[in-house]
Amino acid sequence: MKVFYDSTIFSRQTIGGISRYFVELTNHLPQSVTPMLGLRASENLYLDELRTPRRHLSLRHVPDHRKLYRKINGYFDRRIMKRGDYDIIHPTDYNTVYPKYNSRPVVLTVHDLIHKRLPGWFSAGAIDDIDRCIMGADALIAISQATKDDMVEYYGLDASRITVIHHGYTPVASGECVKAPVDGRYILFVGKRGGYKNFDALLKAFAIIAEKDRDLRLVCTGRPFTSDEKRAISAAGVAGRVEQHLFPTSQLGPLYAGALCYVFPSKLEGFGMPILEAFAAGTPVVLSDASCLPEIAADAAFYFNPDDPADIADAVSRVIYDPQERLRLIGAGTRRLADFSWEKTAAMTAAVYDSVLNSR
Repeated sequence: MKVFYDSTIFSRQTIGGISRYFVELTNHLPQSVTPMLGLRASENLYLDELRTPRRHLSLRHVPDHRKLYRKINGYFDRRIMKRGDYDIIHPTDYNTVYPKYNSRPVVLTVHDLIHKRLPGWFSAGAIDDIDRCIMGADALIAISQATKDDMVEYYGLDASRITVIHHGYTPVASGECVKAPVDGRYILFVGKRGGYKNFDALLKAFAIIAEKDRDLRLVCTGRPFTSDEKRAISAAGVAGRVEQHLFPTSQLGPLYAGALCYVFPSKLEGFGMPILEAFAAGTPVVLSDASCLPEIAADAAFYFNPDDPADIADAVSRVIYDPQERLRLIGAGTRRLADFSWEKTAAMTAAVYDSVLNSR
């Protein structure tokens, strides 16, 4: 069976959970499935990890390079679809071009329904495009039960059309770095911070804890702070104790391991890969009780109300100051991590492909 994965997400992302998902999926597919990719230009960092490496041109220093990626890769995607030398197409994102050229069954992975829950973040045209892709697919994969429930609620879909397949876990290479890349006592925040990621509530919670714990820091890895974030940090009275860093992949494992806890205050997620990264590093996890996060972490996290900074502060304090609770969470995280593997993800996805072809 040949499955074609279009270039859409690899034209858009340098790093990110969705492109990581597709690289790991194609790397772990059973031998009965042959993945096909048509992309020729990308700066995505995960492509070098493909089991069958692909040569691709990086244009990152060229003006409007992402537009060029879309044009170059779109040409080769269309050429493959016109030939039709594959059995199934599994689009890597909401690509509205493929219905015009593709004549094969479509399997689509839906990572979240942010466009429905937070429509203000999207144009009406973008929402319509996403809706058409979801409704037009022959089979749908949801990466969590929470996402599947949203799909049934917002689209009225028959639940039997949707298969829940969790992500696997990708070990973080440690390289030569064995100690945390930052010193001292800190709690850790990873990734994007805007909007529903709820960083502002975590900042308020940290200010509550920091008032009594004078050497505790909040370390963030991701994009540099915006001007608004810098003003908020200053207004909270914690300037100099909230840090932003960009670390290479080799330092992420030690970064997690050196933290007193990892905090994920998000109000809406499709899965939450950093949870598994924290489990693997033996780091206690403190999570919002919203969206899919309790589904993924189960009993291996300490939960809080994401709308209540005082409750966030209390949860973090319970974990960082209680040695027994820390040990409990570390052990539970190790056990929970064993439930996730890319081999399992790929095997279940291949079963969806088989089901689609057999139903024709």
